[in-house]
Amino acid sequence: MKQQNDWYTGINHYDNYVEKEIGIERRIIDGPTDPYLHERVEIFYVLSGKGAISVNGYAYDAVPGSLFCMYSHHFHHVEAVEEKLDVAVIRFHIGLFMYMSWEKHPKHANARLVYDTKPMVRLSGEEKEEVEALVRSLLREAKEARFERLNMIEYKTLELHAYYCRYAYEEIGKASRKERTVWSIIEKVILATGEDITLEDMTEEGISPETMNRRIKEACGFTFFQLKQFGKVINACALLHFPELSMEYIGDQLNFSSAAAFYKVFKQYCGVTPREYQTEYIGTMVPGSGAGSAMQFLQYIHIHFSEDIRLEDLCEKFCMKPYTVKQIFKQVFGNPFEELLAQVRISYACSFLRTGDRTVLEIASLCGFNSQSTFQRHFKRWMNQTPEEYREVMREKPDKK
Repeated sequence: MKQQNDWYTGINHYDNYVEKEIGIERRIIDGPTDPYLHERVEIFYVLSGKGAISVNGYAYDAVPGSLFCMYSHHFHHVEAVEEKLDVAVIRFHIGLFMYMSWEKHPKHANARLVYDTKPMVRLSGEEKEEVEALVRSLLREAKEARFERLNMIEYKTLELHAYYCRYAYEEIGKASRKERTVWSIIEKVILATGEDITLEDMTEEGISPETMNRRIKEACGFTFFQLKQFGKVINACALLHFPELSMEYIGDQLNFSSAAAFYKVFKQYCGVTPREYQTEYIGTMVPGSGAGSAMQFLQYIHIHFSEDIRLEDLCEKFCMKPYTVKQIFKQVFGNPFEELLAQVRISYACSFLRTGDRTVLEIASLCGFNSQSTFQRHFKRWMNQTPEEYREVMREKPDKK
């Protein structure tokens, strides 16, 4: 078992504060990629190569010195590659940084950072040298297990994000670009969660609400109604990082009809109530707490669902005996580890089936199933239909309803 001789230094901070985990990787991209949803902020820095990255329907040049910052409302993918892209990718939870370092800005500056900035800035000269040195330092820290490695990664990631905010804010108003209408609507729906907007409000003259709803779904994979709910949940997750805000205030700010409605929608998308999310995901988890450990297990499964993970991996990761881990799954989730893992994998499979053109076999492999027949069996069990039937039903046009 892990020793805690110097407990007063907070040596277990990273074990108990999963949200502080920061993902860092270096990727070589030699062709277009598929769009995907992401909960964490994703920073891309192009070290070399030439291509185009599409963010919310608009293609940006990806060349050396391009610094992309995509929040959870940004749907993005590599659209084209002329020369292989060498990209550093840094992923982190925005709430942590909002809470620990959001300095006091001029009036409306924070709103402008969200609404008016572009997701990419092109760096050159000393600015490029500074940011690239920081990125390369992050890549080294992630690779070398040196003393204070995790703290260094956190500080440097915070600095990198601050650089993006500075440069993106300073670019506001310098250049205009033509938005694709449907993506302008998608961004507004996700971000303007405090307004009671309707599909009719978003529909232009000469276009029916049904047609607009279909265009929105074709672009991002969500219907208008789903997009509204998704946006509310994204913003709720951010606001929950501020403990001085009451649940009633957050629900009211996001235009929920009642606290009960807020709790219901949040749990539908996140699997936990807002209070549970605030306690288990944001606050430090209490060692030995079954509920806290269970949420750590669940997040670990969501992160590694595509891999060949076993219950033994959880035991090693969280320094627990197999009996203890099994008891936590039984008491908190009511299902053994294997059952919950299958459910999580099926939920991701449903997302892939709703969007994109991957084959059932590709989706089975992507979601961690060792064969198509195993995937088919689990899918039928949990969804009461085959993957093919599910895809057909979900892709029906809205105007056929």
